Parts: sequence; structure tokens; C-alpha cells
Amino acid sequence: MTALCLRDIFALLILFALHARSASLNISGEAVTTRFWDCCKPSCGWKEKAPFDRPVLSCSIDDKPTDIEAGTGCNGGSAYLCSNQQPWAINDTFSYGFAGVFIMPGLTGGKIEDAWCCACYRMDFTSDPLRGKTMIVQASNTAYDINTANRFSLAVPGGNTTSHDACARQYGVDQTVFGTDNTGVSSKDDCKKLPEALQKGCQWRFDWYEDAGFPT
Repeated sequence: MTALCLRDIFALLILFALHARSASLNISGEAVTTRFWDCCKPSCGWKEKAPFDRPVLSCSIDDKPTDIEAGTGCNGGSAYLCSNQQPWAINDTFSYGFAGVFIMPGLTGGKIEDAWCCACYRMDFTSDPLRGKTMIVQASNTAYDINTANRFSLAVPGGNTTSHDACARQYGVDQTVFGTDNTGVSSKDDCKKLPEALQKGCQWRFDWYEDAGFPT
């Protein structure tokens, strides 16, 4: 495994593509992970992003599926991240979830979002405290802010926040409920401050994920 120097918060993990339907790709390699929850409409929610049957669903302010054409709540629109796009555990070693993705064009034949939007990937964690645990995630979003390595940014309520105030508008709460930039909430108790629909995903970070610092 080759080390990648992308700040102290990033680390390596092994990723395996189980199925990349949109581009008929099966790829494998190393990636870095982060986490996010910005309440914005997922990038893979636009119908022209890839040749899929249906884009990733977005939700209205009342957390109901909304029109595919609706603009993102992070730019004055009415479409937001749906609460059901949060992680959940099947047992002590296996979870499902969603992620913002960036895969280096060298692995995708030069393609970008049309290669990974809605594809599913298996991630086998190799460092403590998550050694031996596995996640399967669907690429529901993109992660262009880091484009020098393969990257998976896990969608975790309270896992991170940004300067956008979309979460405040979507849920009618103060944006600080979702924590601080690059960190999110600081404890499992803070998850109780989040909207009820998001609390289980926030708690997952401290339970199944053991609040790991972007493990390998």
C-alpha cells in the first residue's frame, strides 16, 4: 500500500467495486476517506450525470422525494439530501451507507461522474479500531474538493458540516446543531441535538464506526 499525504485526517483503505452499472466498470484500488453531511441535493441526483435508470433521489424540506429537476437547497433551490441516505449497521462487522466519490480518471478510462454515480463499492477496513469490518456504499454524491486521490466521503449526519446553511433551512434549526467545519459533532450525546430523523446515523458514527479518524 502506498502512503498518500493528504492532511492528517485522511488515511488509506482498500476499496473494491462490486458493480458500476453506469459505465460497466469493475475497478479496485486504494482510496482515502472523509465524511460529510451538508444537506445539499446529491450531485448524482441530476438526470444527466450518468446513463442510469433513475438518479439518486432528493427530498423536499419535509423529507419527501421531490422533483428531479428541483435545484439544490445549497443554492436557493428546494431539493435536499434525504434523511434515509445515512449509514446503518447490519451487525457488528457489516454496514451499508452512501458516499460522495472521486475516482482518478486513470481507473475509469477518463470518465468522471458518469463512471461512478450510483455505483456500489465494498470497503474492507484494515486498521484499528475497524480492522475486519466491511461497508458497502453507493456513490450518491461527488467529492471534487480533493482530486489527487481516489476518495470516498461517507454521508454521516453530524459527521461534518460546511459553510452552507442548507441543513438549517431544511430542518428549521440552527446550523451549529450539525457541529463544526471539518469535524461535525463532538460526541454521541450531541447526536440528540440533531433532527430526530438523523440521530441514528449520527449515533452510528460513535457505535459501529467507533468515531474512527478516517481509518485505512
